[in-house]
Amino acid sequence: MTSWSKAVVSYPPTWIAAVLLGATVWLVLEVLDPPGVFVIILAVLAVVAAVAWPFTMSATGTLAKLQFEIPRVEEIDPAEIDTLRDELDALADTQPTEQLGALLSKRQSLINVLQRRLDAGELTYARYLSTSQQVFSSALDNLHEVAVAYESISTIDETYIDRRLAELDADDSDVESADRERATLGRRRELRTTQRRRIAQLLAQNESALTALDRTTTALADVPIGKKPEDADAAMAALEQLADRAAKYA
Repeated sequence: MTSWSKAVVSYPPTWIAAVLLGATVWLVLEVLDPPGVFVIILAVLAVVAAVAWPFTMSATGTLAKLQFEIPRVEEIDPAEIDTLRDELDALADTQPTEQLGALLSKRQSLINVLQRRLDAGELTYARYLSTSQQVFSSALDNLHEVAVAYESISTIDETYIDRRLAELDADDSDVESADRERATLGRRRELRTTQRRRIAQLLAQNESALTALDRTTTALADVPIGKKPEDADAAMAALEQLADRAAKYA
């Protein structure tokens, strides 16, 4: 939603009206050269006209239309999706790839239902579409992060770490060197553990997003055509909370 002041200032007729008002005041002052009291009255009238302009825009519905611009369905870059899918397919973990497919299908399903249930000119339509697109984008970003996180630990071999630790425990010939190596091996394992924990958190967030998208889609599907989606408010509130959290931690 655009602020009312920005909507008024960005509206071209506002500038036309401002120029006409300024020109009128200047013309009266230059041509008629009125006495001081009439100058004060003219200034007051000019201020009243300027203040009344936003109210006029509001009364005619122009301000509301400008504030609540109808969002368009954001295009998905096929190249980006293909690259991400290739990266996820290379992982031993199949959950990220499955989430990508689910995200794409659930996003499209929600858009289809939304377009059949609500008029694109309604504020509710704008609210649902913009929020669902934000959730989708955040979930997609999470999958990019998952791919990077897996790549960062791809060269950390836990089998090797376990074997070396066992060998160090069996060999007590150089305790000091063994302790130093144990410490470095432990740090390497901790790096892997930390990244795996982060991956699990990102995937859990995406599962919440998938559930919220499903809930919103089914709630909208239950709304009779032409009716306000009052029963979908709870589902939409959950989707908005998810979008807010995603924006906070982005």
